[in-house]
Amino acid sequence: MDTIRCAIEQQDYIKAFDLLKEHIASNPTYTDTIAILESSIYMGLGDFHAALPCIQDGLKFNPINHELYFLLGMVYESFSEYDKAYLCYENALFHCKDNKDDYTAIEEHFLSFINETGAVVPKVSIILLNFNQLTYTKNCITSIRDYCPASSYEIICVDNGSLESPEEWLKAQPDIKYQISPENLGFAGGCNVGIRMATPGNDIFLLNNDTLLTENALFWLRMGLYEKEEIGASGAVSNYAGNRQTVSVSFNSLSECLEYGFTHNVPMDQPFAYRAMLIGFALLIKHTAFEKTGLLDERFFPGNYEDNDYCTRLIFNDYKLVLCKNSFIYHIGNAGFSTLEEQNQDSRYSNLMEINCHRYMEKWNIRPTYSFYCHTELIDLMEPEDKANAINCLDIGCACGATLLEIQNRYPNANLYGIELDPHSAAFASHIATVVQGNIETMDFPFDVSFDYIILGDVLEHLVEPGQLLKRLKSHLSDRGVIITSIPNILHFSAIGQILMGSFAYADSGVLDRTHLRFFTLYDSANLLQSSGYEITSLQKLVERPSNDFTTMNNLLDCLASIPNVVDKEQFYVTQYIYKAKPIP
Repeated sequence: MDTIRCAIEQQDYIKAFDLLKEHIASNPTYTDTIAILESSIYMGLGDFHAALPCIQDGLKFNPINHELYFLLGMVYESFSEYDKAYLCYENALFHCKDNKDDYTAIEEHFLSFINETGAVVPKVSIILLNFNQLTYTKNCITSIRDYCPASSYEIICVDNGSLESPEEWLKAQPDIKYQISPENLGFAGGCNVGIRMATPGNDIFLLNNDTLLTENALFWLRMGLYEKEEIGASGAVSNYAGNRQTVSVSFNSLSECLEYGFTHNVPMDQPFAYRAMLIGFALLIKHTAFEKTGLLDERFFPGNYEDNDYCTRLIFNDYKLVLCKNSFIYHIGNAGFSTLEEQNQDSRYSNLMEINCHRYMEKWNIRPTYSFYCHTELIDLMEPEDKANAINCLDIGCACGATLLEIQNRYPNANLYGIELDPHSAAFASHIATVVQGNIETMDFPFDVSFDYIILGDVLEHLVEPGQLLKRLKSHLSDRGVIITSIPNILHFSAIGQILMGSFAYADSGVLDRTHLRFFTLYDSANLLQSSGYEITSLQKLVERPSNDFTTMNNLLDCLASIPNVVDKEQFYVTQYIYKAKPIP
């Protein structure tokens, strides 16, 4: 290693590279030390693009290596991505507390970089609400102090009407701004108090007090926020979160969660994913986006759906939302609301989600659980080899565009189009892709484009003549174009059980959605595609079985399956059939 370092210092990079290859051949484990040497060689040769993956691999081995963050900053500086370079230099100093010589050298470069470029990334104002859970708040603050550079944040704590005021403890904390509210202002109201106390120009971080930051979690949230100028907010993944922000890992202890964060919060392929909504348990908002969007809407009292609302406002202001998949934050979940329920202050808290969901729908005329659904099961049928290609994708019935956004995440060069009947959802989706509002059965086809993929997620059952639409769409497919569609199965046990008990009760969603005009079995859905001139190239099934304690239903299905000529029992478990089909020449 010393010989390699010596060659690098002498700027004999070819010799250094040959020596390094020999070392790697006999020591195949890629360590942070090797990453530093290899990236330094590439940077010496002027190939900063080749240095980047070396640094990233080194940080996966050691997520707290200050030299690698410094080198990462130099790479981004060479790319003129000054905000990200700034964050890397700041993080390098944070992880370099115990090495005075390196600290001095990094600090000198950092200050010179700021003077030359004028780059400054705003501090983060971390807004914490406390409500009768001071222990949670203390633990959260400890995690902030442990895992974030003190130069990067200010902590603002608002006590939201606790029975026992935490003022005495807060007074003793020199790094905390605080406000004591005599009454509970709700999540939005309490956050707004804290936001008004924030230093002007700071980014705003709404952080639940029942969370714990893990190593580098805030760093990667900020890197995501400053990935592009148009990004207005970034969110984290967690052990407890909705909106596809939950990691599929089980933890037996808090130490396991913290260890997971240490190893998870590292560079990864495609770490940032665009989303139509982010959960507010840990929501970082760029200061420019906040200045345009304003405070949280306090009608969503005492909490829930204020984050849906704020993200909707950001989208309508033409900002993008990004999920940082490499930022894990531990979350206990609903600590404040459980306290309210224990005190039994108001019966509304038992159906809080429903109440505020209606408030959201009244404000935006959008059904959040329905209109923000992402059809990942349909995207999975697209071809992986298309990832780098400029494919054309049309989502008919695109709702608010969540499926289109996920296509963009997986296929960055895709050209995205949508058609949506509901004008309010179409207006939202138009800020995500090229979207036209209208009835696909009666409107003139709005795009002069040949599509590689046309997606019909839960659409055909809503149409008067689905076969006629399928025939029309054939002329709008490219030579390799396919239809990908999902069709509900009327034979699912949830519908069959009702029918056999003499009922056909419609619901707001599902197999018996009240807006369905057509109903299909496996035979009927396949026949619809084939009779419309398509060859089915793939058939998949979404399955939902009755629970084991649902004895009556299981016995009923056994009886039905025993009748001669009745369909296979497995068809009673299928909620949807998912097809990929291509036009028959």
